[in-house]
Amino acid sequence: MKFDESTGNARNRRTGPAGFTLIEVVFAAAIAAMVLAGMFEGYNMSGRQSMYSACNLAANAMAMQQLEQVISVKWVAATGVNTLLGMASTNPANLWLPSANGNFVTCTNYTYVTAVSSSPPYDLIQVDCVWSFPTYGGVYTNSISLLRGPNQ
Repeated sequence: MKFDESTGNARNRRTGPAGFTLIEVVFAAAIAAMVLAGMFEGYNMSGRQSMYSACNLAANAMAMQQLEQVISVKWVAATGVNTLLGMASTNPANLWLPSANGNFVTCTNYTYVTAVSSSPPYDLIQVDCVWSFPTYGGVYTNSISLLRGPNQ
């Protein structure tokens, strides 16, 4: 520290404004990069979760449609003819999702009809919609079951 001889006050060596050192700039850039990376990962995670939810809801709708088709078959108990039994089927299809550039999620509906009781007559109808989600990997199944009696 030097003294000004005319006033007796101390003089600083710096005459310009104070700035940041290189290490401070590097640490600030690293913190900013980590914050941005966290934001992008959070955005991607929410996009994957919303796509999974859309596929799950579409698979549920496909299973419900198949169940409604099976329920619509007429069954009169007085005739003793049950057209529901032995109605097991497999239907491959695409999920009802908006798709771009041919990105389709395929699913397969498996329908099972089993007699639960003969007096009173009841049938158990089960529809399984099996689909795969490529981002998470693995195969998922949406199942819907219904206990149905004859039409009178």
